[in-house]
Amino acid sequence: MEAEKHPVSQENGDMEQGMNRETLNDEQLLAALGHKQELRRDFSIWSLGCLCLCLMATWEALSSVVAAALISGGAPCLFYNYIISFLGTLAIALSLAEIASIWPTAGGQYHWVAVLAPPKTRVVASWFTGWISVGGQIVLTASAAFAAGLQLQALITLNHPDAYVPQRWQGMLFYWLILLYAAVINIWGSKILPHTNLASGILHIVGFLVIVIILGVMAPKHSAHYVFAEVANSSGWSSDGAAWLVGLLSSVYPFLGYDAAAHLAEELPRSNRNVPLAMVGSVVANGVIGFAYCIVLLFSLGDLESLLESPTGFPFMQLYLNVTKSNVGATIMVLIICLIAVAANAAGLTSTSRTFWAFARDEAMPCAKYFSHVHSNLKVPVRMIVLVSVLQALLGFIYLGNTTAFNAILSMAIIGMYLSYLLPIVYMLCFGRPKLSRSEYGPFRLGRIGGASVNALAIVWLVLAIIFSTFPSYEPVTPQDMNYSTVVLAGWVVFGAIYYLFFGRRVYTGPVVETEASELAMVRQTPASKQPE
Repeated sequence: MEAEKHPVSQENGDMEQGMNRETLNDEQLLAALGHKQELRRDFSIWSLGCLCLCLMATWEALSSVVAAALISGGAPCLFYNYIISFLGTLAIALSLAEIASIWPTAGGQYHWVAVLAPPKTRVVASWFTGWISVGGQIVLTASAAFAAGLQLQALITLNHPDAYVPQRWQGMLFYWLILLYAAVINIWGSKILPHTNLASGILHIVGFLVIVIILGVMAPKHSAHYVFAEVANSSGWSSDGAAWLVGLLSSVYPFLGYDAAAHLAEELPRSNRNVPLAMVGSVVANGVIGFAYCIVLLFSLGDLESLLESPTGFPFMQLYLNVTKSNVGATIMVLIICLIAVAANAAGLTSTSRTFWAFARDEAMPCAKYFSHVHSNLKVPVRMIVLVSVLQALLGFIYLGNTTAFNAILSMAIIGMYLSYLLPIVYMLCFGRPKLSRSEYGPFRLGRIGGASVNALAIVWLVLAIIFSTFPSYEPVTPQDMNYSTVVLAGWVVFGAIYYLFFGRRVYTGPVVETEASELAMVRQTPASKQPE
């Protein structure tokens, strides 16, 4: 049945109704959230967990962005920042997982803000949360494709350093090729996506073991003093502390993307339990794997100057070549990381398209009816997948205009994603916890004191990371070295604000929330479909 749309209001919000979600199956819970089941529930806890693992791709992403930390403070900067980022990310994931267990819907952050925020501001707060979330996800997913494309191009340089002169337009074509693959598999390969995610998860773990063993056995090792204590600031910042914090980019970026589990909630059985498990589990698993890789990587760095001056543009590629002394060996090791980046882009397109689709379903964007369409046979939002792919393809032109565009895109991903994490956690701490009864929580609950403490820690970390992700990596600042992430974000927000002011506020009344009690009773009377594990 298609639930009637009820604008968000204090009277019919779920916190007022005292609904016990643990008695509802997936279809009933989704109906209680005001939506009908339109997507197939093909994902399992394992395939969704692997999707999150590969979308985060922590140890692989650490390889790609390690240069910023090495320039800002040397090996200790990356090591200690990694630990801080891991703990901060875990606090965020726990906070979001608890909220997702209560409201498992593809809309994720903007839906949560709508049901948690005060009545007078909830519509506008939820709309801007959704707009920022969509922008952050588009850029984050694009950054994975950029990384894969530029790394594939760099492999040519690695194997033909004297004969090949890389051109930006060639890198853009590699980028577009990866975007095309992601679009094709998300549209026509949607039934096999859970299996490709499982395969990517296996490669993620096996590749980690192979590379760690090679580095551990073959690479000359630095001393413990070099890894844990020898600070080297070559960023131009006069303050080592400021430089250190600017280097956070290298340890924050590898932990983005775990919220994808929430955006796939409508394609997963027992979503109020499995979404939190996939979200927190992927952070813990990637955090532990990444920590081991970080230690081995730092002990195996060798001559830092030669890595930073690598003609490939990626220090980790030069490291692999230095260690193996073989172009073939280094190429195979690099290909593992490239393939996971390709998988991350495909997984990111899945997640981003579902968020944007939910946004359109709630009439929050232009041409909402058109883009909220779900293909009757494929059971995926084809039009939204195409839209996201086109928007990401257009970002390729930014790369042509500025050599620092890639780093700007990474920083924009951090700001956009972290802002979308920050808002629901703040509203949960300030307005949700004082009102929610025990029965209104989902299966994943942190407790009143523990939950408030975790929320507060997450908020502190989010604010700190957002602030320093806007700083330029080098001093003095030049037009080429400037961090343009705030400009990109501001442009996205201003464009959204203009649309909302003149058009959006007339049609957007907030996401659909819990149906009235009488309608929920009707839903409960329908036979519950068998819930697979």
